[in-house]
Amino acid sequence: MTFFGDLTWWLLLASSLVVATLPSIIRPIRTVPLLTTLLFWAAILTIIWFRFGAVAALAGLVLSFAGGILSFLLAVFFSGLDLMAKKRYR
Repeated sequence: MTFFGDLTWWLLLASSLVVATLPSIIRPIRTVPLLTTLLFWAAILTIIWFRFGAVAALAGLVLSFAGGILSFLLAVFFSGLDLMAKKRYR
């Protein structure tokens, strides 16, 4: 578990988190950008795997997947609040 002390792993993890949150930012969600984002995310995780090993890749996968799901759920929640406010004050 020496990868926690390596700056490269943290930078790759940050980039995978950014890529994982992109689908929740892009409006509307289309197939081609979603597949491109997925391939880029998989490429970053593959680089982590080859450079640091399976445990580091699994940690990066879990953390970036959780960040992506959390940002997607927050985007859905806040878009629902915005829609409710628009319907109420029409």
